[in-house]
Amino acid sequence: MTTSVNSTTEIQTSFKIGAVSRITNIPIDTLRIWERRYSVVVPIRSNNSDRLYQNDDINRLTLLKMLVDRGHSIGSIAPLTNEKLIERLEIHDQNTIRTKPEETRKTVRVVVIGEVLSLQLEHFDMVESDFSFTGLYRNETDFAENNKDDDIDILIIEYPAIQGDHIKHIDALFKDSGAKQLMLIYGFTNSAAKVLLRKTDFTYIQAPITIDYLKTEINNLIKDNNISNDNHFGVELDNKAPLRTYSNNELIKLSSASATIKCECPQHLSSMILKLIQFEVYSDECASRFKKDADLHILLGNLTGHARSIMEQALAKVIEAESDSVKL
Repeated sequence: MTTSVNSTTEIQTSFKIGAVSRITNIPIDTLRIWERRYSVVVPIRSNNSDRLYQNDDINRLTLLKMLVDRGHSIGSIAPLTNEKLIERLEIHDQNTIRTKPEETRKTVRVVVIGEVLSLQLEHFDMVESDFSFTGLYRNETDFAENNKDDDIDILIIEYPAIQGDHIKHIDALFKDSGAKQLMLIYGFTNSAAKVLLRKTDFTYIQAPITIDYLKTEINNLIKDNNISNDNHFGVELDNKAPLRTYSNNELIKLSSASATIKCECPQHLSSMILKLIQFEVYSDECASRFKKDADLHILLGNLTGHARSIMEQALAKVIEAESDSVKL
């Protein structure tokens, strides 16, 4: 991979044919045949006569590969513009039965910003149990104007070239997005920028990267950082905490029930629930006494109420299991 700088100092990233083959999953021999017979792209040549492909070339090759994989002959689609290729993809995919995202178990929400990567993923049938792509954006402007997702777990940003002064901007974009983790995919960088990258919490990977490798890295990131949106108790923390399930008298009675059964869980759970109830009351009193921090104490009381509700569900399970010994 080499780079050149034009008159406006914009950095253009060029990929050699081996890298393009790995990115697009098109064999090198096939790339040469497509160029020679159909002129699908016209790569520039280096001083050593090596083919050098730009991002636009990779975009077009990716579209062609997608359609060939769906049964179209290269000869019939090679003359088409990129816009026509995208139209054919959309028509093809509209006629394909797809599982609706809400009907599958999709936990972690992944958003991608990047010209090549978003195009590759746009028509890629990836079915994963642990994550789903909830947003694919060509660039940062596209993301800023169209993103409606306020709950991003992993943000993936594709950069052709990383300079030192880019990292601060990337970090700001990451924080503004509200995402939990950032994966940065870059074409090339220099040693000074690499030092700065090592000081961040970003996961960074040098391109080219295949879709299968990307999938593996996302799953590794989920596992290493314990990212999950699974909500086994159906708790919506922004909502008001549920009302109490048990009265104080019932909890005290359950605390003494452990004397008649082998399991002491009712005693422990009841004690914890009573303590949480006390903290709920304490938080409410603080909210009324200290107006400056009222919002904080209201939040603490509400969150504690959710914790109390979960413990009440646990206690209900114990009572159900020990129904012969535990009576209210």
